[in-house]
Amino acid sequence: MKRKVYGLAFVAVVVFLLVPKCTAGDKASPISKQEDYTLSLELKFTRKNPNSLQRALAFLDWGPNGYATGFLVGDGLVMTAYHVVSGDLSVPKKVVLGFAPKDQLEVTVYINGCQATVVKVDEDADLALLRICQSRKRPKAPDFQASLSKDERVLLIARPRGNKMIRKGIFHGPYMI
Repeated sequence: MKRKVYGLAFVAVVVFLLVPKCTAGDKASPISKQEDYTLSLELKFTRKNPNSLQRALAFLDWGPNGYATGFLVGDGLVMTAYHVVSGDLSVPKKVVLGFAPKDQLEVTVYINGCQATVVKVDEDADLALLRICQSRKRPKAPDFQASLSKDERVLLIARPRGNKMIRKGIFHGPYMI
């Protein structure tokens, strides 16, 4: 009996630690509500200037080979990161996707099976504006802050592989290589 009580207590502690904490006064709740305006982007990376064999093999559609997140910001308009649509991948990522290290890539973006078109990009701000065919979600501009100060709390909202993900963190400064 004592063993069962300890086992039950252990399970209760594990569940308590693994279940996300939800509070009514959570400062992140206004940002979490913006999750309704996020879209999952399916990316199809292909070689620029493929040879004849590569063009022939391209007819065998293997589906998307990458995923990203975008925010619905207007009627049929989605904001995402420029690096998502640039096709400029690191060598290890190219190799994982089956490309040669020196291959130049281009990206086709699909949202709900419909091909999106790039309307405008800002490489310096790492932003890209896409036009999409349709969306069942109503557009609303997300609330973005122009700059962050050191030790400010941040919230990451993403949809890797179509799964919703929300993570909290603290901004310590720009990433420098």
